[in-house]
Amino acid sequence: GRYVLDAVAKCPTPPASVRLQDYSELNVGLGTRLIAERHLPTSVTFRQADAFDAGMLAALKPAPDLAIVSGLYELFADNALISRSLSGLASAMQPGALIIYTNQPWHPQLEMIARSLTSHRGGQAWVMRRRTQGEMDQLVKAAGFEKIDQRIDQWGIFTVSVARRV
Repeated sequence: GRYVLDAVAKCPTPPASVRLQDYSELNVGLGTRLIAERHLPTSVTFRQADAFDAGMLAALKPAPDLAIVSGLYELFADNALISRSLSGLASAMQPGALIIYTNQPWHPQLEMIARSLTSHRGGQAWVMRRRTQGEMDQLVKAAGFEKIDQRIDQWGIFTVSVARRV
């Protein structure tokens, strides 16, 4: 969330509303502190929430014009969870609204990471789910978005894509 907060802090006219969320109470506390340190308006909030709760996402008010899902879907193997999250966001968003999402189609250190780090899921091994870019884009399309752009790093490890709500 710090990159979003840094971008908001640089805006000559701040957005009407910015909502960041994380499942972790610790991360929400740290994010709230960053908001205060940057002297951002009260319309910028950080809340504890479940990114896979489609009903909660569908009920977001105000409806997001831009949703950013960065570094999350790679951590979960179950496509049904990803679809639920994307569908919830799509239900909340008006046509033309944008989603920015990340993917890791490949990573040279996946096995080392899985064997040496513990995850956010109760100390389980940190096993990331590699999805081809096509697979990730199909999940996004099935939720009601149309991909309009993508960037990929020089090694083909990380992608950032933008899609529009149709």
